Amino acid sequence: MPRIDSRLSACLLFGALLLLAGGCASVRQLDSGARAGQASAELFVPYQFQVQAIDGTVLRDSFNSFDGRDQNLRVAPGKHELVLRYFDLIENTTDRTDDYTRVLSEPITVTFQASANSRYAVVGERPETPAAGEAFAAEPTLAIENRGSGETVSGQVSVAEPEVETIRRGNTVYAPVAQGTASASAAPGPQPAPDNAPPQSLQMLKYWWNSASQAERDRFEAWRGQDAP
Repeated sequence: MPRIDSRLSACLLFGALLLLAGGCASVRQLDSGARAGQASAELFVPYQFQVQAIDGTVLRDSFNSFDGRDQNLRVAPGKHELVLRYFDLIENTTDRTDDYTRVLSEPITVTFQASANSRYAVVGERPETPAAGEAFAAEPTLAIENRGSGETVSGQVSVAEPEVETIRRGNTVYAPVAQGTASASAAPGPQPAPDNAPPQSLQMLKYWWNSASQAERDRFEAWRGQDAP
């Protein structure tokens, strides 16, 4: 039965991607705060790089669901800081439990310089296997280019360090967003756990419960009810 559900989900996803490829609502317009009538530039971001924030303004704070739409946003001339998450659904031919592996990176930060009345695009590799996707998520290589001249206008790319080890949930590779703003340099080495620290399994249960949608929570409660005496 799980295999049937997986194939049905894959078919629905494939149909949605076909619609997107045909131009039906394939690009999502993001509100970056640039007002109409002002001199501005346009930035195109392909769907595998989901925009999390621009210049400190959060545009997406939840990555529980996959969004296969490209994104467009307008920015004022000048220097900008863009935060992305590499997020892709990659075909998996080696795992019999599911047809796809979902790979999500930690926040990726890149700065770029925009000029008025110019068009730019985020460009980067497109891994074709889950292993390549995991490697790319850990050390992403991307740039922002002028779509007319091909000139690279972005600076150094950095990826946030996860505060917990990357977690594999079923056939999903998921690196949780780091909580808090403490720098990794503030903790020079492993710290001993406090005496009253809960077991690791309890921490993970709490994490996934808080990350789950209401539908997933309902299914979990139904499953627990089946085992109740």
